Amino acid sequence: MYLKVRKRSDQDQWCFSLKHQIEGMKENHSLDRAMLERSLELARYSVSKGSSPIGCVIVDASGKTISEGRNKSGEPWSKTPRRIGDSGFAHAEMDAFYRIKKLEKPEGYTLYSSLEPCLMCGGAMGMIGVGRTVWACDDPWGGSGRLIAWNQHPAFVDIQVVAHPFHDLEREAAELFAPEARRVYPAQGWAAWQERYPEICAAFDKPIGDINTLRNAQKKVRRAARKKT
Repeated sequence: MYLKVRKRSDQDQWCFSLKHQIEGMKENHSLDRAMLERSLELARYSVSKGSSPIGCVIVDASGKTISEGRNKSGEPWSKTPRRIGDSGFAHAEMDAFYRIKKLEKPEGYTLYSSLEPCLMCGGAMGMIGVGRTVWACDDPWGGSGRLIAWNQHPAFVDIQVVAHPFHDLEREAAELFAPEARRVYPAQGWAAWQERYPEICAAFDKPIGDINTLRNAQKKVRRAARKKT
């Protein structure tokens, strides 16, 4: 007896392809969340060390972590090879880039950050050729997008941008960075943050001369960071 095998129709082929696309999206969604959570862990650790609360993870096309970094601007220059510190360019993304050698097929790599990368770090991604970036929350003042849209800069046009895909992680990241934005950004920068995240910034919306209030707020963030690390 012979079994009659039905030839796959165009509709069947479309459904089969769509199913695999959906499965791939679910897998990417899960990975994106896990990596952003890790970047937030690194950001909290940076706060506990006296640096700015930003963390970064870089993964290859298979989802394997190849490098991690965190802001180290408030820490001494590390004696460990390929680790930076004590500098205005000791950003989380640059720390991650310094730890790895030249990337093979960088277009398949994804950079995750707890905060929208600045122009320097975004430019580094463009020069290296990283194909995708995902961040937990916007930086309406220090983020590269304030100066030039990510899809308009010649170095960024080939980078797939996924901005704050998870509302709960966006809030967590914004709450973590808000006191830093209040401390280091000029009045215009803080105003941009107030406009973008008004509810979160309200807790830190105190006169700049009220140093004790700001310090207490930052201590609260640091205590929470130590509990989570």
